[in-house]
Amino acid sequence: MKEIRLGWSRDVSHLKHQIQAAASWKPDTAVLRRDLEIMVEVGNEVFGEGTHWIEERTVPDPL
Repeated sequence: MKEIRLGWSRDVSHLKHQIQAAASWKPDTAVLRRDLEIMVEVGNEVFGEGTHWIEERTVPDPL
């Protein structure tokens, strides 16, 4: 199973309660990916190109 989350540069400071949900690993769905893509676009516009990205990982399916 693939999971995704929002990643950002250590130089970027977010308010914890506003970004916490996006920083947690969640199953990769079309809706979540679209939402994170929007957050990446806005974050890069505000803080600079390359400061935000989507991280991906593959985890074993539960038994």
